[in-house]
Amino acid sequence: MSRIYTAEEIAREVQNGSLWIVIHNSVYDLTKFYVQHPGGEEVLFDLAGKDGSQCFDSVGHSEEAIMLRDIYKIGDLEEDASLEQPAPTAKPDKKSEPAVTQDEDWQYRKTEAKERSLMPLVATVLAIYAFIIYYVWF
Repeated sequence: MSRIYTAEEIAREVQNGSLWIVIHNSVYDLTKFYVQHPGGEEVLFDLAGKDGSQCFDSVGHSEEAIMLRDIYKIGDLEEDASLEQPAPTAKPDKKSEPAVTQDEDWQYRKTEAKERSLMPLVATVLAIYAFIIYYVWF
């Protein structure tokens, strides 16, 4: 049987430095996990002591992430408990350019250049392959 937590208990633990988040009425202690979180620790800190169900579902976590989440489950939220909902995040305007720091911009250009350098190689290999097939079969 799973331990039942009240909203007050969760708030008290968060005030004491624990990173507890509720997802679909299950309580998770992510205090030892936040450093490893692939989406960054800030996302988890923003949800501390709150209901993160909508946020968790909107990201589209893998089966591995869901299984990993279950490792950190410590109990369930009391049935009538009411938790603060996280503030909705504003969706960026599709027409506007994304805000990019100089380091991220550099990484993006580096990746783009790397992808371009493979195109001549792929085209050459395909041309040689087509040439060989043409002379072998015709």
